[in-house]
Amino acid sequence: MVETLVQPRELRAITSTHEYAFPMKLLASWTLAITAVMGGLYFLVGFPPAFDTYFEKMYFHAIGIGIAALVAYLVLDVFELEAHEPALDFPIRYRAFLALVFGALGGLVFLSRAVFNALPDVGVLLFVVAFLLIFDVSAALLIELIILPRKKSGIYENRSRNFADYVGRVVPFTPADRAAYRGLGAGYWLAVVSIASASIAMVIGFINLWVRAFGPSFFAGYMGWLGLDAKGFQDATLDPHSHMVAIAIIAIIVAVAIVRFGVLDAESSLRRRIASWGAWIALAGVVLMTLILGAVAFLNYAPPTLFTSGPDAVNGMAGDDLFMSIVFLGAMIVAVAIASDRRNSRNALRMTILGTWAASVVITAIVGFYIELHEQQFGGILAANDANFSAAHPMTGIFVMIVLSLALLLVDFYGIPGRARRIAVAVAATGLVAAFAGTMLWTLADPSTGGPVFTLYIAGIALAYAAVLVAGLAVRSAHTQGFTRTAP
Repeated sequence: MVETLVQPRELRAITSTHEYAFPMKLLASWTLAITAVMGGLYFLVGFPPAFDTYFEKMYFHAIGIGIAALVAYLVLDVFELEAHEPALDFPIRYRAFLALVFGALGGLVFLSRAVFNALPDVGVLLFVVAFLLIFDVSAALLIELIILPRKKSGIYENRSRNFADYVGRVVPFTPADRAAYRGLGAGYWLAVVSIASASIAMVIGFINLWVRAFGPSFFAGYMGWLGLDAKGFQDATLDPHSHMVAIAIIAIIVAVAIVRFGVLDAESSLRRRIASWGAWIALAGVVLMTLILGAVAFLNYAPPTLFTSGPDAVNGMAGDDLFMSIVFLGAMIVAVAIASDRRNSRNALRMTILGTWAASVVITAIVGFYIELHEQQFGGILAANDANFSAAHPMTGIFVMIVLSLALLLVDFYGIPGRARRIAVAVAATGLVAAFAGTMLWTLADPSTGGPVFTLYIAGIALAYAAVLVAGLAVRSAHTQGFTRTAP
């Protein structure tokens, strides 16, 4: 099998803005390793198979912040943001890594009930610092992406005397400013919109944690206007936060792959059009999802149930899920455009990345919709299967598939050659297949927690996190000479 290898160059010493003490590949390798360890600890001393308690959900934010940091590194590199990063700012790469460190330390507190009982406030405070840092990273990436075209065009004014001037720096008001955005492509806009959606989702999550930790506080009047008590408000904001963050990150991964793989610059005009259609569809899905879930969180909006059937309309598809699936549809269209290029279809690593996308769509969307449309059975005789799906689909359909995709994208970006590349792909592909098969069988066939199916499910997830660790070691060994955006 032929695989195209490209050796990227990395920003390692001095740019026009910063001198970096830690190369990006070093931070990426450490982040992959820490994220893999946090994932492995969950299964060694943690909580499987459930995923529904306060401790579990807080712990998994340690992995989620690791995922967000990996996304930040890729966005910084693929869109060449660091070459234009403000000199006075603390570099975004460091903020992302510090968020990971604080999140991992907070996760260790929540991993053990005994430790948490001894240090109940410490774990929460560590996570609060991590959340603030990763939100700062998201907001900084959004602003830097928005102003990047004007910086590259040499028309960006970086001086401001007041808040109005600052807004004018960010928003392209003038015709000259707007001209800098012509022809940027759907990949750029998908990244901008998706990072904005993730930032909003982080605000929702922080509000949820504030009310949980400190009570209604100054949200009391607003909650009363919505007709909710503290518990109802937490319930109303929890799913919008988690769903919006997950789907936004998937969309950012698609945007990064579009730019990294050069699919909008393909020789085939048909392939370019297909990729562009997919990206715009995904972008529309992100916008609709953000509006709907934002209304759920901030206005207590209840999306309608669609395609109802059965007694008392028990079967039916949740309206917000339908809008989220538009992002998956766009991702699959982009995947078709990527896979149709022989340079990618012969590249085992890139095809494994696309495999993680497909697995996420099947687990999260297709199986999820099937269960919703057959709730009469899954709420009755198949209740154990339904409970397993609730536990497994965020674990594998979201966390595992996203972190595998990011790990392999980093291996691809750093052009890891030879044996290290083959091992990373083999372990990742094995973990992908095992986790996918285990999730499907545990959800739809054997719901027990002691048989071979459950063993396959756990083994698949363990292999997936092992693949992330292997990817971290491979990235650590990469040889780089400088920084540039690479082409396939």
